[in-house]
Amino acid sequence: MKTIYLLVFALLLSAAGAQAAEPLPPMVGASESALNERAALFAELAAAPNEADARAAEMKIWKFWLGFADAQSRDLLEKSRVAQLRMDFDEALLAIKALVVHAPQFAEGWNQLGFVYFLDGQYDEALAAIAQALKIEPMHYAALSGRSMILMTQGKEADAQDALKQALAIDPWLKDRQIIESMGARKL
Repeated sequence: MKTIYLLVFALLLSAAGAQAAEPLPPMVGASESALNERAALFAELAAAPNEADARAAEMKIWKFWLGFADAQSRDLLEKSRVAQLRMDFDEALLAIKALVVHAPQFAEGWNQLGFVYFLDGQYDEALAAIAQALKIEPMHYAALSGRSMILMTQGKEADAQDALKQALAIDPWLKDRQIIESMGARKL
């Protein structure tokens, strides 16, 4: 039994090492040390043996991404979030647009702009904002998942499936993977 555990552990280590060896697409504005931290976080996510470990890795990635926000960016994110809860999309858009002007290299700002546009029914604007988020952080699996949801809403199922495939290639434990089942018998 001990041999089996050691074999499984060795396989997990080699899988994590193989993932880490593959270079990630660059993230705009990240220092070399930040890029190394990012690579380690995505290797941890890729090697997650179960959903609980994947959620823990995702939380670390979100903390990493949000770590690029300064105090003003965090304040604008919070203003937008509060406005969203009130369903005041005009105010939410004002705050989040101010954020992307203030911090144009903050990928999550663009992702959130896309989300608010989506909530407001402005799908083309949402897709443009998400495209900007992905230019900055190509590994932003939540932005890819959001892109998939928008495309699905627009009736562009093939494109939606492509975006979801990309998100799942980054995060196989993605919460939105359940969408696959809702697409019926179609396979990604």
